[in-house]
Amino acid sequence: MSQRKLTDLITEQIAIENAVEKEMGEQEKKVDTVAAKLLLLEVRLDAYKHAKILEAILNVIGEKPESLWDYRVKSYADSLTVKKELQKHMIREKYTLQQVEEEMKETKDEAVKLLLQHILEDERKHHKIFETIIKKAYMLSP
Repeated sequence: MSQRKLTDLITEQIAIENAVEKEMGEQEKKVDTVAAKLLLLEVRLDAYKHAKILEAILNVIGEKPESLWDYRVKSYADSLTVKKELQKHMIREKYTLQQVEEEMKETKDEAVKLLLQHILEDERKHHKIFETIIKKAYMLSP
């Protein structure tokens, strides 16, 4: 795929994500159940996140790095300190996973279970993200 085509695709997707974010905000105001409002909030925040990720990718690919892992921003970071902090977050995420799993067992409300399931999936994803950062960005074993 050419650089131009990729840039065009990303730009189009950013516009879509921004539109989804705006539309979900409007829909949140119109629904009358807490569960629906919270699920629409989740979609709205995901659309915002996706747009920001795509904007960052668009900015970086303009400079044509071989990989985003190779592209460095100008700042000083102590790799060992960062690794330790990420490992602390991983411990927190593990605790959160246990808490959410326990909460899911205790509730009978299906909407609460659904929302907690989404949080559980996010926490698992966060754990994998931290592992990947430690391994790839700092080339250290987890």
